[in-house]
Amino acid sequence: MAEAQTSGITQQFADFVIELAYQDLPPEIIECAKNGILDFLGVALLGSQDESARMILQSSGNSGGAATVLGTDTQTTPTQAAMVNSYAAHALDYDDTQHDCGTHISAPVLGAALASAEACRGSGKDLIAAYVAGFEVGCRLGRVARFGDYLQTRGVHGTGFLGHFGAVAAAAKPMNLKALQMRRAFGIVAAQAAGLLRSFGTMCKPLHAANAAHNAVRSALLARQGFTGPDDIFEGKNNIFEVFGGRTDPVHLVQGLGRQFEISRNTIKAYACAGGRNPVIEAMVLLAEQHVLQPHDVSAIQVWLWPHLMSTPNYPQPRTGLESKFSTEYAAAVGLTDHAGGINQFTDERVADSWLAALCRRVTVTADEQLEQYQVRVLIRTCDGREFSHFIPAQKGDPRNPLSHDELVAKFRANALTALPEGQVQRLAAMVRDLETVTDIAELTRLCRPGQMAS
Repeated sequence: MAEAQTSGITQQFADFVIELAYQDLPPEIIECAKNGILDFLGVALLGSQDESARMILQSSGNSGGAATVLGTDTQTTPTQAAMVNSYAAHALDYDDTQHDCGTHISAPVLGAALASAEACRGSGKDLIAAYVAGFEVGCRLGRVARFGDYLQTRGVHGTGFLGHFGAVAAAAKPMNLKALQMRRAFGIVAAQAAGLLRSFGTMCKPLHAANAAHNAVRSALLARQGFTGPDDIFEGKNNIFEVFGGRTDPVHLVQGLGRQFEISRNTIKAYACAGGRNPVIEAMVLLAEQHVLQPHDVSAIQVWLWPHLMSTPNYPQPRTGLESKFSTEYAAAVGLTDHAGGINQFTDERVADSWLAALCRRVTVTADEQLEQYQVRVLIRTCDGREFSHFIPAQKGDPRNPLSHDELVAKFRANALTALPEGQVQRLAAMVRDLETVTDIAELTRLCRPGQMAS
């Protein structure tokens, strides 16, 4: 159960969101934010070309407005733009993840922040501050007392649930809500927060991020208009922790707020699949290349995972590209076979390969209590009796093993080029690099529409 009543958590979060300013952020946190924004724009532009994102756009309608749908010529309302852009960013599971809270927080937070900032004519500095504030709120709620991991054991997708709270903080900041309005915005969005693990491997998983962003922008707008909701949703009876039978640590929840930032622990993915499968691919690629292994050389593959990952949905024999993103067996098989884990490895066509399906059947997945968060150990046995093993203590993209600047830009370019011409992609990357100099975020979003070279 949640700990006994503790007053002031909601107020402290509201004060933090309202008071945080760009000039309060250390240079390294600003750099983390720019990296996250660049990655978000890349994966959202990539995702905008996916059939499922087009379905979301078509179903949402277009009532006109001042917010851009990335990768398209459409401008619509902030709520609709936030929904479609957040969906696109999470559509291919290539977006970043914060392992300490078990959540893809940037997709809902940046989708909401970008739409709100554009509609409010915010600056690059405003976008950075909104992103950092929303990232902080969402991740703290999930990290403290491992509430995000606990939600997962209950079948709740943290991105859908926790993302609502981070996204409403990010959406509200450019609107300059007052303290009571901000507290109510948290309460209003709480009434809509949801997400199910059963959705993994289907188009519904990114819909969780989309709903979080959409509901967040709408909740912030409602709060600004005077709409009421509970103004103490993080404490007292039936708070969000208690409702799920979980707990938190009220002191730890706000300790260092405004001085320590969760975004410094963000992981930007190297491979286009679920976070727990990324290190599996990394290990298999390394072993395949180091020992010149081919699929026909291999008799068996053993994968040991951090035990908590065993509670996430897994498809041992995936039938679709989406299912393959949540298959440890497939991650091992395709990493060994293709020496890669990009978007081309997780398509319906690639999954249909009978050789990959046969290799998946040679993979055994086991929990290892000695492994820590997202660590992976693999062992390959060859048909001639040799064994090769590798341990991944921190996957590529983890803050302890980060993507280099060149690797980050290369990922962004490859993704963005699916939607935009080369010149725009270069201009967009340069603008994110100097985002603090942008006076109107519409300059940035204009570059995210095909054929729109900013002057």
